[in-house]
Amino acid sequence: MQRALSLVLGILSSGILLLIVVLLAVSPVQHYVSQNTLYDQLRLSLAEGATPVEPVTDDGEPLKIGTPLAVMYAKDIGIDREVIVEGSAGAQTMLGIGHQRNTVMPCQLGTSVLMARSSSYGAVGAAWSDLRVGQTFTVQAGQGSCTYKVRDRRLAGDDAPPALKTGEGRVVLTTATGGWYTPTGVLRVDADLVTKGYDRPAQLGMPVSEAERPMGTDPTNAFGLVLLLELLAAAVIGATWLWRRWGRWQTWIVAVPVIGVLALLAATNVNQIILPNLL
Repeated sequence: MQRALSLVLGILSSGILLLIVVLLAVSPVQHYVSQNTLYDQLRLSLAEGATPVEPVTDDGEPLKIGTPLAVMYAKDIGIDREVIVEGSAGAQTMLGIGHQRNTVMPCQLGTSVLMARSSSYGAVGAAWSDLRVGQTFTVQAGQGSCTYKVRDRRLAGDDAPPALKTGEGRVVLTTATGGWYTPTGVLRVDADLVTKGYDRPAQLGMPVSEAERPMGTDPTNAFGLVLLLELLAAAVIGATWLWRRWGRWQTWIVAVPVIGVLALLAATNVNQIILPNLL
């Protein structure tokens, strides 16, 4: 009984340690790789004039989640370039800045809502929290580039800015506030469009789920996580059997890469499903 309990606690401790390692050390690398891939895709679509400017495709289908839409430049706060993707659930904010799908796209007339994580996967939201009233930043989108000027910063309970007038545009940068990996609320940075705004589509966007709203979690891929955990458990059991029947070094060479990949995929899925999309 004690041996079984010790094994369970050891596996649980290893899992928690792995999650911490993924958040602190692996997530910045995953974000960096994703951003490079997305930027290459966006640069090509901009050159071809094929970057989406409305929430549906030419066939009338909803725009694919994760599609690169625009890129943000804000060197004053250390953002050389950050790609904005369609969707604001956890899976999208792991890639970069997420666009809330029921709002206009960046640089269009109206209010666009963008979301970013404050601690993990690039921590773009932490840079947003350094923005001050009067600072500007630039966005390059499918219809052209535009510049926004920070109007104010607000927390829950603070007054919202005045409603937009005809021909005006605004972006709301949304992230978590609080300590590192200990969010206590939601920070919104309102920035007004100070250059030419572009026409918005007739169809505003798709309805969003709770997973796409600030501090939302996304349990839709829970089955995939369970399957990964089962494969990981099977790999550990298999490695234990091989250790006894085959040999230490042979098992080490064969099992470690398999267990490592499965553990990384499982930890990434845990971060996507359990952690808020702004963390």
